[in-house]
Amino acid sequence: MSAHCSSFFSSRSHTANPRAVSLSLRPAPWDPTKVLVHPAGYPIEAPPSYSVLICKEKAPNVVVLRGWGAGPWDMVGDARLPSLSSKSHLTLHGQSIDMRLSQMSGHFSLQTSFTGRLKWKTNMLSGRILELHDTSGTKIATIQPSKTSGEKELEIYVPHDGQFLELVLLSGMTAKAMTKAENEAAVEVLGSILGA
Repeated sequence: MSAHCSSFFSSRSHTANPRAVSLSLRPAPWDPTKVLVHPAGYPIEAPPSYSVLICKEKAPNVVVLRGWGAGPWDMVGDARLPSLSSKSHLTLHGQSIDMRLSQMSGHFSLQTSFTGRLKWKTNMLSGRILELHDTSGTKIATIQPSKTSGEKELEIYVPHDGQFLELVLLSGMTAKAMTKAENEAAVEVLGSILGA
């Protein structure tokens, strides 16, 4: 792990989570644009730790809220997906963060003052797993399909605080939304070429 990340995690040790954390990411049964985030093993009816709204039609396209997201006071952060560029704009607790998609590798890079440079990489074997790496290449988090159901899992493998968890959640969900939008655009272009 990079020295910057190591010092961040150790300086936050009094509030940091000392072990790996696993969260369930599930579509809300009543709203297809909302993802509920629970600690792994919690029932879907339980109050969520976070809610994520995803809307590709209007900005902000990804919004992370605390709990059910009853009002604007629950907002943790949001992201605006690019229409013609490879850079999305994230805001986490008022801090602006740019996340760039490399067209060559398909990786998403971001940098913050409290973590240094991070990179979301698509697992080349499955294509459905996103892995978050620090500057030294250490895998520090993943978003992947759950082994037992149709939902997804977010796992963080390093000690962290709430702000880091929220950054991972916001950037990971934004990377997934950008990947989905890129794939849909590619299918649309291919369809128009084959249909012509």
